[in-house]
Amino acid sequence: MSFYSSIAAYYDLLFPFDQAQFRFLETVIDPSCGECPGVRYGEERLPGHAYLDIGCGTGTMLSALSPEFKKVIGVDGDESLLALAAEKMLPGEGKKAEFLDEDMLELDEILGEDEFDLITCVGNTLAHLTKPTDIHRFLSSTRGLVQNGGVFVFQIINYDRILTRDIRGLPSITKEDVTFERYYSEPKSDGTIDFDTVLTDPQHDVEIRNTIPLFPITKGQMTEFLKAAGFGRWAFYGDWMGNPWTPESFMLIGACS
Repeated sequence: MSFYSSIAAYYDLLFPFDQAQFRFLETVIDPSCGECPGVRYGEERLPGHAYLDIGCGTGTMLSALSPEFKKVIGVDGDESLLALAAEKMLPGEGKKAEFLDEDMLELDEILGEDEFDLITCVGNTLAHLTKPTDIHRFLSSTRGLVQNGGVFVFQIINYDRILTRDIRGLPSITKEDVTFERYYSEPKSDGTIDFDTVLTDPQHDVEIRNTIPLFPITKGQMTEFLKAAGFGRWAFYGDWMGNPWTPESFMLIGACS
């Protein structure tokens, strides 16, 4: 069983709808709404033709933003999460929504004929690509899928902070009686780190342990990856409120075109 399949039943409890993230993305779509000043300031509203969410999980944000677009596609490598995502679509939205259980590195072949106004890859999904060549391939294919004037938004953990301060984990998440602990290993010779998690649900006598490799992408590396992939503009933020990135930010968010 994969990491995400093993915690699928707890996913929405641990990672509920994020209002700040929603407002940020609403500002990307329509800068005039002013929810996050500075994000695409002065630019036009996105046309609303198509939205692609890569690593969509249980589809929380895809469902929330669906009314803004004529077509929405969610991609995830875990069919358990995609099944939950499909259940979140509002009545009548099934015809415009598509959920793909696919490798994020194959999107150029799967969706090569499509173009999107908005593409998102959030929730630290990008760090699951553990080779620089794979990150470059993914970003290059993503650039090809963003239509002229469209925007690609990514969000990962701020690994500059993690690596500089030798941080060995993230704060535990506790919801109801469920606890989700998260730890990092020291960087290995190939540049990756191990991400160790422990989910405990004492009420149901459940303990789930997982270890997966991540590539801790720094802001400097991300800048070079975006350049090499053909993106011409990007702005980095440190949170979903639209504040500029700093070395002490918890996240690295990018709005790229």
